[in-house]
Amino acid sequence: MKIVKKSNGRNHWYVDADTGERIPGVTTILDQGLPKKALINWSANATAEYAIDHWDELAALAPSARLSKLKGGRYAVKDEASNRGTQVHKMGERLIRGEQVVVPDLLRPYVDSYVRFMDEFQLRARHVEALVYSERHRYCGTLDIFGDILLPDMPEYDHLPRDDDGYVCNALIDAKTNRSGIFGETALQLSGYRFCDFMQPDPGDPDSAFEMPPVHFTGAVWIRPDGYSLVPVVAEEEQHRALLYAQQVGRFDQGARELIGEPVEPPTASRYSLVKVGDQ
Repeated sequence: MKIVKKSNGRNHWYVDADTGERIPGVTTILDQGLPKKALINWSANATAEYAIDHWDELAALAPSARLSKLKGGRYAVKDEASNRGTQVHKMGERLIRGEQVVVPDLLRPYVDSYVRFMDEFQLRARHVEALVYSERHRYCGTLDIFGDILLPDMPEYDHLPRDDDGYVCNALIDAKTNRSGIFGETALQLSGYRFCDFMQPDPGDPDSAFEMPPVHFTGAVWIRPDGYSLVPVVAEEEQHRALLYAQQVGRFDQGARELIGEPVEPPTASRYSLVKVGDQ
């Protein structure tokens, strides 16, 4: 199995280079197979917020146009957050690689928080935005950060292996920029990356792949304009099993309509036909 990552703007997908088959990503599996109850309230709140923020503009529209704007209002909010997250991720990736970046004023607080995280935990990233994939379960993903991190000397971290400099090695960390913090599904996401079979540092070069190293720490860093939080996340085999269940549910949901056939007519049903008769 050789994987190539394809991109088109903000969107990306994974393809088996040998067969041309499109392979699902971890986030796609979670989107398709994991219920997101919080999105129901979020959709209602985002629509209400959009209405309040655009009240005068909406009032000037015809009712049908106003309804159309309200239906799409939550997507405008989502796209804004998604664009911000994508840009912060890209800048964080370049900073981790030691590159210089020009930061727009709107994103500067987020980038400053990202830099604080890297400095204060003395992050030594070895792989950034690396492709990972599972041959056994046929899914892919793109991890944010894999490397070594300097965690505090506390009892809850005593079991973690450290090198001679005190670093916890082989840490797998995902970066989040949303407003609500770290959601539980992050455990499934990180477990998906952790229990992949291979890591491919160059997403476009299948020959760069090697066996996935063991992971000793999993966590998520919540990047905010007012700071950051590094949050440990449990991403063990139990969570990976739950991810695989979500994968199965998503597959079922995608093909569920094909399982429903046409109604069956009873063999004893009366049959009628229309016959044209002459003029009376």
